[in-house]
Amino acid sequence: MKREVFLLAAALSLLACTRPEVEAFRLRPTPVAVRMTIPADVPHGEEVRREYSAALQAKLATRVVVVPEGVQGPADTAGLEVAITDVKRYRGGPSPAAVGVITGAAVGLIGAASGNRYSVFDGFWWGLFAASHAAGSRRAELDRLGYRPLDVSATIRLRQPGAQAAGAPLAEFDVGGDEVIDAMDPLSRREADDEGRIREEEARAFARVVVAKLQDRFGWSAHGSPTFYAPPRPRVEPDAPPETKPGQSVPATAPAPQR
Repeated sequence: MKREVFLLAAALSLLACTRPEVEAFRLRPTPVAVRMTIPADVPHGEEVRREYSAALQAKLATRVVVVPEGVQGPADTAGLEVAITDVKRYRGGPSPAAVGVITGAAVGLIGAASGNRYSVFDGFWWGLFAASHAAGSRRAELDRLGYRPLDVSATIRLRQPGAQAAGAPLAEFDVGGDEVIDAMDPLSRREADDEGRIREEEARAFARVVVAKLQDRFGWSAHGSPTFYAPPRPRVEPDAPPETKPGQSVPATAPAPQR
């Protein structure tokens, strides 16, 4: 009973701390436009940006209405600003050598402080063990995937349009490369030799992480097929009849020839 009361109090406290505009967007989300940027020094950066942006739009469109890139959205369109901050080839976590040195130094210092005469040897062997474990973890991750993916980090901000855009964003969070790699699916041996297929899976994993974090914040649920905003078609007025002067008759249309 105490646990239920605690959870209810925590939920009420969370709701009380939620800004009104955030709660309003959670209940009635407006269309969202994805605006993604990538550092200029990334090789084939524009191709990577397009791939990642398209995957994110497709995934996000299963939760809210998305304004496609290049389409003018309605006035209340919110902007999902995705700033990719770092792109590098995945190396499987921290360097095993660095892990070993840090672990060995820490064990040696603790041993020396406690009066252990063999602290140097203990630090050496613990450093070797930690380095070996880190190298094994790196190999296991690469073996699971079957390919060496990109390690991509980004900062995400969801902003309202108009005057609210200059204030605090509706949501703001970082996406780390390890999170994205954990969300990647393994590829078959044939797919792992296809650079295009690898980039597609990298982009999909990035989109999964971003949308999952937004879903946790706003409580959105999937609504099936993706929904994209389409601007209304301009209304076509029917042709007006030709003007006639007083006393002038409208010429009759010639009948179609009979066959």
